[in-house]
Amino acid sequence: MMAVGVPLWFAAMLGLAGALGLIALLRREGMWALAAAFVAGNAGHLGLEDPLWFGALKLKPQGLAQFCYVLIALEAAAAGIALLSGGRLAALWQGAQRLGMRRILLLGLLLLICAVSPMGFVLRHEYTTFAKQVFASADLIAIHGVCLAALAMMAPEEVLRQMGAWGERVAVSPRLPYVAALWAFGVSLLLALTAFDRMPRLPDEVAYLFQAKMYAAGHLYLAAPGGALNAALAYDWISIESGKWFSIFPPAWPAVLALGVAAGAPFIVNPLLTGLAVLLSHSFVARIASTRLAALVTLLLCISPWFLAMGASLMSHPLTLVLVLGAWRLMLVEGRFSVAAWLLAGLLMGALFLTRPLEGVLIGTGTGLWAMSRADLRALSGWIGVAAYGAGCIALGALVFPYNRMLTGNAMATPIDQYFDHLWHKGANRLGFGADIGSPDSWGGVDIWRGHGPLEALIEQQFNLKSMNTELLGWAVGSLLLVYVHLIWGRLNRMDKAMLTVMGATILAYSLYWFNGGFYIGPRYWYMTLWPALYLSARGLQTAAAMTDHAGWAEGRQRVAVVAALMGALGLFAFLPWRAVEKYWEFRGFHSGYREMAAAGATDNALIFVKSDDVSEFGSAFTLNTPDLSGPVFVRDLGPAANAEIIARLPGRAVWHIAPRATGESTP
Repeated sequence: MMAVGVPLWFAAMLGLAGALGLIALLRREGMWALAAAFVAGNAGHLGLEDPLWFGALKLKPQGLAQFCYVLIALEAAAAGIALLSGGRLAALWQGAQRLGMRRILLLGLLLLICAVSPMGFVLRHEYTTFAKQVFASADLIAIHGVCLAALAMMAPEEVLRQMGAWGERVAVSPRLPYVAALWAFGVSLLLALTAFDRMPRLPDEVAYLFQAKMYAAGHLYLAAPGGALNAALAYDWISIESGKWFSIFPPAWPAVLALGVAAGAPFIVNPLLTGLAVLLSHSFVARIASTRLAALVTLLLCISPWFLAMGASLMSHPLTLVLVLGAWRLMLVEGRFSVAAWLLAGLLMGALFLTRPLEGVLIGTGTGLWAMSRADLRALSGWIGVAAYGAGCIALGALVFPYNRMLTGNAMATPIDQYFDHLWHKGANRLGFGADIGSPDSWGGVDIWRGHGPLEALIEQQFNLKSMNTELLGWAVGSLLLVYVHLIWGRLNRMDKAMLTVMGATILAYSLYWFNGGFYIGPRYWYMTLWPALYLSARGLQTAAAMTDHAGWAEGRQRVAVVAALMGALGLFAFLPWRAVEKYWEFRGFHSGYREMAAAGATDNALIFVKSDDVSEFGSAFTLNTPDLSGPVFVRDLGPAANAEIIARLPGRAVWHIAPRATGESTP
């Protein structure tokens, strides 16, 4: 798919640019020509970016990069021509002076800081190469920014009028949240069926799916297979300890995923949660702020590549967002049902702790403080409501202790910490700074140095910032543009400050962790920052509309809407498909070859030895195993002696020996 998909993607982008150019010729309106150049330049920018790992630009002018440079140069030339005609350059300069040149320079600096990361370059000591990346990124931000400014100035009155009328209809439409939820569900499901191919893309997802299969069968753990089977079935994040076989991850997400396993469609669970998150988001913002702001946040959710792609995965993060938004919405319930609502909110926060414990502590505590600020603590009813919330948190969250004891023998020892204690050394997975924290090597460059210290934390969190700036909205100029606009020019209200607190607490907490996950679907350890960032982006749209009025541009709100609509459409229809074909399809080598073999019936009740220790290759096979080892069983090929023991342990099965698909070998 990837080899065919990238040329098709480029053809589609150039086709879109050509269509906009044709509209410009027919209507004799320069905005459409500039939009065509902007689309082409965006395609060129994405074509230069390496989609894997740290997302560096491919700056050598060879191969496809030469064509990409031409497209970017076309955008720069078109933007220059547009500004140098019709007095637009002078108008832009005057508007910039009104807005404040220092503030504009600060905006550019913030966008540059999160446009490129030293991750990878620091490990390889390639500091000159990193400097080139910084200069190239600065040039791209400037080109895209100038082009967008010219687009805003050139928008025809008819387009502005239509955009204003459409915005008014959407803002007050009672159908918006339901249509948006259906849209988010549909896009995520489409990605799950195509780019993600209903398959795991990380060992984490393999372990989650294995755990969900156990739960669906009615087991919290299984007896270890025993003998050579222990080594033959060993897989990352799945522990075989003290005669027990279990996943090391917390239980809440696998319990929800087990519902999909029982229905025969685990891949549909996260798309459903994605649609539910949209509904909860709209309801919460409409109550806490306004219907118009709720509409903006909803639209941003519907075009966020990070949100939609995570909804196509088998990861736990969509559930965390549903739990948080559900709890926050329940906290707004008033009247005679408020105590019950707050109790349920506490239960959701307890479930969050059983899904991702650190987020449960952070968001649960913050929500509790918010509950105390909302309650009338001068009256007994206020204390009852707060107590109900706390009771809900404890009632569900405390289940972690018997769960830990059942799996590890110690209520205070989590399965994941026990796993890393045995894999590397005691305390390797704990929070904090120290020479004995983290992996014994760089772990593919994502853990830069031995141990974990403040400098490493700073570099890793900046990489997460860069990942967020790329994935949040998929905007070439920077997805955090509107957040920074609001922080620099806007007036922060109480809700804005609360969202910044959530983001800051999440970032600070994960700076104490030795690992970051920004190389997969956005900075997944920062997933609790996604919704606050989109909320602040919606506030940034409101601030940007006020800014254009201050800069002296007529119909500023509509001009901002036109530019945002263009960038949003490109994020959704250009960036997300590019990510699908360039990154998510067979990410890290996971593939469906073994699934197709099993579906064809070739391996029914067979014992299949896979001649590979590669985590992705064997993971693609292991994901088909049932925990009770009924049906086909895929194991590692450990050599003649171990294989003979395994065959004796599982008698009466056809035996296959399969090499990785790259070798093309498979023998019964």
